[in-house]
Formats: sequence, structure tokens, C-alpha cells
Amino acid sequence: MGRRAIVLLVALILAGLAAWAVWNFLDGIRSDAEADQVQVTVFRATEAIAEGADGAILLSGEDILAESTEEQIDLPADAITSQEQLNSILTGRVAAGPISQNAIITVSQWTEVTVDVTPLSELIPSGKQAITIGLDNIRGVNGFVEAGDRVNLIVTLDIQADVIPADFPTLDPETGAETPGEEETITVNYTRYVLQGLPVLAVGRDIRPDEDAPTVIDVEPAPTTEGVEGETEEDLGNDTVFVIEVTPEEAERLAFAFENGSIWMTLVPEDFVAVETDGVIIDTLFGGNLLDDIFEN
Repeated sequence: MGRRAIVLLVALILAGLAAWAVWNFLDGIRSDAEADQVQVTVFRATEAIAEGADGAILLSGEDILAESTEEQIDLPADAITSQEQLNSILTGRVAAGPISQNAIITVSQWTEVTVDVTPLSELIPSGKQAITIGLDNIRGVNGFVEAGDRVNLIVTLDIQADVIPADFPTLDPETGAETPGEEETITVNYTRYVLQGLPVLAVGRDIRPDEDAPTVIDVEPAPTTEGVEGETEEDLGNDTVFVIEVTPEEAERLAFAFENGSIWMTLVPEDFVAVETDGVIIDTLFGGNLLDDIFEN
């Protein structure tokens, strides 16, 4: 064997030993790393979850919470890692805040609901009653009325007035003799406050809070998108179904006004004091006698 062949053989042997040493070193590092990488089961939100969302409802929904296998080293400390733990944590709890899509579900994201529900009837003072009225957003202060506020109600009615009483005598233009008068009526469009300072017991299902009651957690659905992508539903304010606290006599007046007229609502401050008004007809709409103003000019 020539000298060159010997040198080449030795070089190949040394290269093989070096490659083996490098592979063995890297394999050791990989083994050490894999020893610390424990795979565990977690749960992720497949869609955004709104603050106050009921955990029990989410558990019963399809594909809202999906299983995922993750490396333990990358997980939050309180990540939920089993179906049993997920059921235990979410049952009887609501989301403490919004949870983004694809977020890992953790224990700290959920809070217990411990609110005692007080029947509405227990919030009605003695001698008062509750009556429900409905107004659209324009007539109902655009949804800004909240449970616990006070409101005024204005009614517009068509009122018939007798111009000539039936027993008022008139003169016959041909004979000059008196004849019984014929009753003549006119219709007057009249607007006036019908009731003032009425306490609002509830708006929609939001009941006036009791001062001694614990804080209520409102459960709101996640925002929905309909039609064009990126376009959200228009916010039209709160519900316009109001539960008002009234006396029996006020209940009768309120029912009559709604059955026979058109109603507007006004929202008043806490220090509001009822005022006496004369109401408005077309003749006084501009602050004077309209007919006199027209025919005098």
C-alpha cells in the first residue's frame, strides 16, 4: 500500500470519528430537550368569547372549545388540562373578561356568579303598582333611560269641544223666530304632560338595583356580523320596554293616554320637581294667540 493511500485512509477514519462525535453530541442535546417537553391536553376557544358568557352554555355548544395538544413548558400556569377540570371550572361560572379566538382556556378567565335575584314585586313600594309601556327609540329618549331613572310622559290627544250648546236658541234668518240651536263641535289637537317624575323600575329585563344587593354581572352575547364583511349591527340603544312605578290612579291615566293618544317620554334629573303647564294647542303653539297674530298683520 502506498504512502498516499495510507494517508487517505487515516483521513477518512478521522472524518468518520468526527462526524460520529458531532452526531452523538447533537443527539444528546435533543434527548435532554425532549426530556423536558411534556405534551399535555389543553382547550382553546375556536371563536371569541364575550365577557359574561355563561360557561355551562359554552360547554353544551358545539366546537366552541376545542382540544389541543401543547408542550407543557409553553402553557399558562393555570391552563385547564382535562375535560373533567373544564366541566368543573366552567359550570356555574361566567367569563370574567373577553377571551380572544384561539386563546388557551385558563382557570383565571372564569368567575362565579353569586347574585341573588330579587323579585320585581319586592321592589315596588306599598301602595304602588308596576305597569309596562313601550316606546320606540325616538319617543323613548333613544335608549338612554336606565332602571332607577325618573321620566315624564307627554300625551297628544284629539279633544272634541262643543262650540254651540244644543239648548242655545238661534234666530231663523227668514222669520226672525227663535229656534232650538243645533249642536256644533270642533276637534282640538291638544298636547300636555300627563304624568311627571315617574320612577323607572326596569328597562327591558334590567331591574332597578337594590342598594343592598350584590353587584350584577350582565351576560352579553358576542358581537355578531351580518351582511358585508366587517359590518356590525347598528347599536340602537337599550330596550324601549319600560316598567314604571305608579299609583292606581296614575295607572288608569297612563292606560287611557296610550289607548287614545300619542306619547313622548322625557328623561329628568335626580333633583327634578314637577311643574304645572297649560298644554299646547295650535293657537298657542307659538306663545300667543295664533289667530290674532295672523289676522292682525
